[in-house]
Amino acid sequence: MEQKETNKEVTFEQNLARLEEIIGTMEKGDVPLQESLALFEEGVQIVRRCSALLEGAEERINMLLSKDEDGQPVIVPFEHSG
Repeated sequence: MEQKETNKEVTFEQNLARLEEIIGTMEKGDVPLQESLALFEEGVQIVRRCSALLEGAEERINMLLSKDEDGQPVIVPFEHSG
């Protein structure tokens, strides 16, 4: 149930799978309050990580789709800041 990998090692798909697992557990309604709060907090952290991954992908796509003033594609080097 716990993720032992660091955030940088966990893929978007793994984060999404864990989030689905958390939602499923909480939807059952039989989780004690403290555990529900811990799961909710973990879920919020996962959503933030997924959002950052998606923003990075969007930035990369925008760079790949960049064009110069003549409408020609421009290759812009991607510098990952993570």
